[in-house]
Amino acid sequence: MRIARFVLLFCATFGCGSEADPVMSPAESGRQQVQPQTVANRGKQVVSPTAVGVREATEFLKITVGEPTKLSDLLSQNSASVAVSRTGVVAAFYPKPGTGTKFYRISKDAGRTWGQELDFPPAYAGMMSVGLREGGVLFMLETKPVEGGTADQMEAKRILFTDDFLKYELGTSAVSLPNIVAHTKWVKHGWPGFSVGKIVQLPNGDLLGTLYGNLRGDDNWYRTMILRSTDLGQSWRYRASVAFSPDDPDPQLAGQYCGYCEPSLALLSDRKLLCIMRTQGTHYPGEYRPLYQCWSDDLGKTWTEPVVSAPLLMNIAPVLAVLDNGVVACVYGRPGFHVAFSLDNGHTWQDRVSFSDLPVDVISGQFDLVKVGPNQLVAVGSDSQGTKAWPLTVDRVRESTTHVRLRGRVLDEQGRPIADATIERSPNRYAADNWLEHESKLDRWGGGTPVTVGSPNLAFRSIRSENKHPTVKSDAGGRFDFPGVPLSEYVLTVEADGYAPQHRHVRLRPQSPAQDFRLKPGRLVRGRVIDDTGRGIPEMCVVLNRWHIHTDSDGYFHWSLEDPVPPQVTLEVHKKYSGQHETLTTTVPLSRLETQPIVLPRR
Repeated sequence: MRIARFVLLFCATFGCGSEADPVMSPAESGRQQVQPQTVANRGKQVVSPTAVGVREATEFLKITVGEPTKLSDLLSQNSASVAVSRTGVVAAFYPKPGTGTKFYRISKDAGRTWGQELDFPPAYAGMMSVGLREGGVLFMLETKPVEGGTADQMEAKRILFTDDFLKYELGTSAVSLPNIVAHTKWVKHGWPGFSVGKIVQLPNGDLLGTLYGNLRGDDNWYRTMILRSTDLGQSWRYRASVAFSPDDPDPQLAGQYCGYCEPSLALLSDRKLLCIMRTQGTHYPGEYRPLYQCWSDDLGKTWTEPVVSAPLLMNIAPVLAVLDNGVVACVYGRPGFHVAFSLDNGHTWQDRVSFSDLPVDVISGQFDLVKVGPNQLVAVGSDSQGTKAWPLTVDRVRESTTHVRLRGRVLDEQGRPIADATIERSPNRYAADNWLEHESKLDRWGGGTPVTVGSPNLAFRSIRSENKHPTVKSDAGGRFDFPGVPLSEYVLTVEADGYAPQHRHVRLRPQSPAQDFRLKPGRLVRGRVIDDTGRGIPEMCVVLNRWHIHTDSDGYFHWSLEDPVPPQVTLEVHKKYSGQHETLTTTVPLSRLETQPIVLPRR
């Protein structure tokens, strides 16, 4: 078992107020009327806390990841899904090599064991599902215009399973979407559709579902929308737009902005709604954009302005689940396959569990998650061995410790101490944007982009005094010590003259082990990319001898280089999709990278 721990005792209660308000038209719905409130190895224990406002005690999440069940040998797939009925029966749907999603298995013990494989002739159940309180499990699928109907009349495919998942009925549901465009720049038919995330059943029995597409005038930028059903999914009507903007909210970020798509919706324990969305328009490594979030305090009529996830969650197909103890879980992918957790209704994320860090050409990144018990989840997706289902249990545990000493040693490869090394403790982050480019193989999506060799890494950032993160020095024995550190997640970075720097993600907990580093001979290389006014350019792709890195918010790039150190390097600097700056490809002496900034004039 792999175990993690965490924060904050919670009582989840719902009021069941009236929901007789009218459905709003696209023109009437406002997004900005509500302001936001301010695995790998089993057997490993991971504790990542958030301090409550009491000095004498802290609460933790204890996350238990159970033994996975292998469903299929298929590695790269987009269609595995998982659903649960009101009786607690769980069904996992999955494809096999050379097939569609034609198979499923049933679990009656929260995903710990699974029954025999069953055939599913319709070939795809979909991810958008809900176990109805009235009985049955409803799946909603793609939509299409009603033949001979008006412009806003559409119909969606519907599947209704019995609670035991042994029988099902196929049908269609009427969908009213005023001003809808029944195609997008990327998808010409069967659009928009119920796609990612789960259907939410409100306390009064009404259903809310998400979809994304275009209304007339959207000009191919994706819009996330909410639909409401008052008849258990037999018909749906447009309720509101969650997020839409033709302008990139964060143009300094890398990647192709596509609007707001692949939304997932969740009813929080405070009766607000959370919607998390993809904004990424491409598949290329290094061009990833983070997930964004909105909140609603009126059951979906109005929404806050979208804000970026913190730390950045990369980058597609998020699915939310809310446990009875108030913990919010989010599964997402690309690169890899991860579940992160939130104790403040999605405003910040922590305690990430990673099932895979494989890049996009191996793992698609589209997976699923569902709550199967009061504090239990089942995640379905792929790792390096195939498609699997993982059971998880998430409990809150109170501990008396709030601060600990964070210590360790800095050693060379032979185990000798390194004195006067600098060790920095910086805030937690998850984004992976360091990797090696393949020397000849190009991405299958085209565009001449090399594929990733191995798994992307947590990006290395060198120690800069301007960042004002806490630092200490190692003593003559190589020892370092940060006293009185709040229990949380951090990144430790170690630098020493004559050695290649190292960094790692640390979950600090009571009884934490020492953080020992063994440095290899090498050096730090740090340069800067600026525009013709002298300002640093963030999120630029910098490729040094096929090692791909990104510039930070001040335009600096950071490279941990092991011996032998080359006298010169091939250099490529670009920012695909922005079109604001020139692209540079050249060979430069290594010494010049630090002494002379790279100037990229604006086009």
